[in-house]
Amino acid sequence: MRRFFSALPFLILAIAIAGCASHDEQQAQQAEAAAVKAQHAAEQAEKSAADAQAAADKATEAANRATKAVQEATVEINRVADHLDQMQRDREAAHGRRLSHVTKASRKAAANKAAVASGSPSAAPSSSAK
Repeated sequence: MRRFFSALPFLILAIAIAGCASHDEQQAQQAEAAAVKAQHAAEQAEKSAADAQAAADKATEAANRATKAVQEATVEINRVADHLDQMQRDREAAHGRRLSHVTKASRKAAANKAAVASGSPSAAPSSSAK
């Protein structure tokens, strides 16, 4: 029996080591499974990043097209505005000519009236003033 008791600590130690070994193996398997999951997650993240980059490239291209369209529209709006301004200036110039023609005729008529009123024979109304 004495031999049994002296061997008992070694037996307990062997059981403990075997238990620790199985526990370490279980932890190793869990770590390996976690590593596989992490690898899968990293691959998924890389794919998502590539998709996001492609989407960002498409969005940048669309923004560039929109910017170009706005620039072209601005050029066209400015061209039309310049044309409308020129039409307005032409209209004002034509209106100004009519006013000066009317003013000239009314001044001539007023001068003729004044001459007739003063009795001057040389200031008689001409046929062109009628």
